[in-house]
Amino acid sequence: MIRGGDALHQATQLLHFELYSPTVSLFADLGAIPELPMEKNAMTIQGYLLYCFGVLLLAFLPHSAVADEVRMKNGDRLTGEIVRMEKDLLIFKSAYAEEKLGISWIEVDCIISERTLPTELKDNEFLIGRISCPESGMIQIESALLGQSMPMPLNQLRSVNPSTYSGIFNLGGSLNSGNTDTRALNVATRFQVRTRKHRFTVEGKYNYSEANREATARNSSGSLKYDFFAREKVYSYAQSLTEQDSFANLNLRNTEGLGMGYQFYDTRQHNLFAEAGVSYFNEDVMIGEDKRTAAGRWAAGLEWEAVPKRLKLFHRQEGYYSFSVNSVVLRTEQGLRIPLIDNVSANLEVDYRFNTSPEAGKKKSDLNLIIGVSYVYAYW
Repeated sequence: MIRGGDALHQATQLLHFELYSPTVSLFADLGAIPELPMEKNAMTIQGYLLYCFGVLLLAFLPHSAVADEVRMKNGDRLTGEIVRMEKDLLIFKSAYAEEKLGISWIEVDCIISERTLPTELKDNEFLIGRISCPESGMIQIESALLGQSMPMPLNQLRSVNPSTYSGIFNLGGSLNSGNTDTRALNVATRFQVRTRKHRFTVEGKYNYSEANREATARNSSGSLKYDFFAREKVYSYAQSLTEQDSFANLNLRNTEGLGMGYQFYDTRQHNLFAEAGVSYFNEDVMIGEDKRTAAGRWAAGLEWEAVPKRLKLFHRQEGYYSFSVNSVVLRTEQGLRIPLIDNVSANLEVDYRFNTSPEAGKKKSDLNLIIGVSYVYAYW
């Protein structure tokens, strides 16, 4: 029985063959009609109508059920859909379970995909095709362009159908009424697009609070960042950061810079990076003298799954040292997340900002405690 998707792919390839070959048969590869000789350039209206008829015919053919298979080292076999495999975790949607399964990759003996999937090998080779299991612990990848690969150990796979878009959305706040009337709102998000060589990150944050209907805090920030991975762990970056805080006399702070970074770890349990570079530092204040100067920049980030699937700790920091005025501006985020249900987690976060040279009458540091929820999302 012919699958609808395979039939359409074959028909498309045959159309290309019709247009550029002196002899062809539309259904020769499908085995439906014997090959018919055609004169050169004879593929005109008749050939196109024949092709359209073939596509319509294939569309009404019965479709067989497509099911991937996972074979475990303990002998179990699961059928369903391979969602992805990366960072040593296989996400699998079983035919008999509503929720997706997370399977440790070291427990998997072999996988079979009935669909065409993108795969990345540990030698950085990238293939798109179906995955078969010639023997225990081995796989083969059948590509439409390159044909069938040689059998290779399963542990040579770095990822299968890896995620491209991912991010996190945080929402926190508080509300008190009575003798004290206070309100607070915190919204933050980070969106990231990642391929093997490129990573693009967009971040935004907004904080607002009031007491007895008078604003006591209002600040926001946004950043854009592009990373190019020259090697697996070494990358160069270009970044831009914009900040505003009316209660810190900051009308607008903007920095643009270039530098280098190192990705120490990027796994489910650990994510650690460090960066250093130079930036142009532009600070526009409401009252006082504006600052425009070159600055050194450093940044670091850590995510650690302290208790698997139960507790994640995180820390991120970014700092600037202005050479001409000998001052430091630092902002950090640290906290923990506790999974609640699906992709939703409880979020406890402490944001700290420090400026060695604040404007007259302003404090050097600001501390913000955020309690809320986080939603982690990804698209494949």
